[in-house]
Amino acid sequence: MTTIYFRVDGNSDIATGHIMRCLTIARACVQTGMEHAQHIKISFLVSDDESRSLLEDRFEIPAEFTIHSLNRDYRHMEEEVPDLLSYITDNAGSDISLASGAIREKPWLFVDSYFVSPSYFHRLSGHCKIAYLDDLRSFACPVDLLINYDTEQDCPHYAEAGHKLLGIQYTPLRTQFQSPNYQVRPKTAHVFISTGGTDPYGVAEYLLRAIYDSKHCQNTQIMDNTCLSDYPDMTKLHTLHYHIVTGKANLRYDKLTALAANNPHIHIHENVSDMASLMASCDLAVSAGGTTLSELCAVGVPTISYLMAENQRTAVETFAAKDIIPYAGDIRSTQTNDYITPTPAMTTSTCSEPYPSASVITNILHFMTTMSENIEIRQKSSQQMRAFLDGCGAKRIADALLSFC
Repeated sequence: MTTIYFRVDGNSDIATGHIMRCLTIARACVQTGMEHAQHIKISFLVSDDESRSLLEDRFEIPAEFTIHSLNRDYRHMEEEVPDLLSYITDNAGSDISLASGAIREKPWLFVDSYFVSPSYFHRLSGHCKIAYLDDLRSFACPVDLLINYDTEQDCPHYAEAGHKLLGIQYTPLRTQFQSPNYQVRPKTAHVFISTGGTDPYGVAEYLLRAIYDSKHCQNTQIMDNTCLSDYPDMTKLHTLHYHIVTGKANLRYDKLTALAANNPHIHIHENVSDMASLMASCDLAVSAGGTTLSELCAVGVPTISYLMAENQRTAVETFAAKDIIPYAGDIRSTQTNDYITPTPAMTTSTCSEPYPSASVITNILHFMTTMSENIEIRQKSSQQMRAFLDGCGAKRIADALLSFC
């Protein structure tokens, strides 16, 4: 029997993509085990009840996997090592009994967190085999299996890794993205918008307000040194339907639902089970870097990307450099003259949150206008996206985990 523990967290500070990609890999391991008549035991280890709740909300069936909360601060992972080892040791006693004389295999610990360290890995290495999903390349990774699907380039920090899975072909996408059926339609009518689980910069809200506020107040200045008259002609954008994928973790959830209640062209989607079909129903997409960008690539929806976190940089820049997905820029403005100045409607928001870069919002609008009106651009983009990524990365990772047993 192969035992795999996934160590991952998700909360208002950590993107939910970490949980989603670990769930995808866990399901691929179960499926691969079934195909090879190999018994797989999978459990999730989380820091606290907030992570447990987010994980349970994303199960396909109730109690899909066992979850154990370590009741520790996710930012100080070395403090959890004694509790984690204790749980693994106690749990080993409930495993299926091995034949007399057989050697019990070490379990896998699959780690997906930015708060680990080389010391964390060293303290656990004698007790389990360690797989680490990395996208930072910022510290040494003394692990048995190293996965980084953002880059094919090796680096000195990976010198101690026993096996390496590097490159876009290891992007862990759900099975629904492996054989998409997508056709570029002659006219653009529906736009898919994904801004991450929390959307800390309020991209969805401010992008929609920029589109619809401009319809009524062309001369109103809503950005410092940037007037709506500087925007492209957005007459076409006013007629489109916008599909926002979000949830209550979004810092501006109430504002988005209020916008949707007052505008029949804005649609809120929560707890989407068939994301590939929702994407395929749209003609254009706007997405931050991350797993969603790869999902859109696998489906083939012409997309505009932007950067929201440093770990997304390699992906968005790679897609842009290969002329596959245009890149609008880093939404985290660092210039004092490049930020959103709220309109009266916006000031009812909780304004302690940061505002998005005005220039990046403008870039997104320009790309949306150009791409929505040009089927040739969208057809070329769709073809290149699907040729670049096949959606089978989770299975490749599962094969690696089970073959290294």
